[in-house]
Amino acid sequence: MLVHLGADYLGYERARTLEAWLAEAGYEVRWHGAPEYDHEDDYPVYSIRVGHAVVQDEDNTVMSRGVVVGGSGSAETIVANKVRGGRAIAGVSVSAVTDARQHADANILVLGANEQPLELSQALIMAFLNTDFLNILDDARRVINTAEFENSGTIEGWLIEEAE
Repeated sequence: MLVHLGADYLGYERARTLEAWLAEAGYEVRWHGAPEYDHEDDYPVYSIRVGHAVVQDEDNTVMSRGVVVGGSGSAETIVANKVRGGRAIAGVSVSAVTDARQHADANILVLGANEQPLELSQALIMAFLNTDFLNILDDARRVINTAEFENSGTIEGWLIEEAE
């Protein structure tokens, strides 16, 4: 499986460590962060790059997932979810990551280097990469409905209006 990996300046060191670890474990890793540490690197660029790469792979039926590493991971999750087709989750626990893969077909995992030790980051990544989407009818419908809304502002032909 191909893993798209990126990080801002707060997650750079952790992401580079994870990059080497993933490669050693046999994954093909594509780096979407800066070539070297730069304390001015902001998270939006790297979250978007990883998101675009994963969605493009999905469109081309290439098996891949994305991992973004930031300071807390919160803002990076927001940005990665702005990429059309991005289904990013914040890595908070193995059970939450497993559930998001099984039932929401999450395709981007966001980690907070300041929030968790390396060992937990690795456990979250393994859960993310080794858990399949169950493709249960209700879950698949929800993923499709979300994509439909993302693309057209409607679900099943009905306009969703904003609350006043």
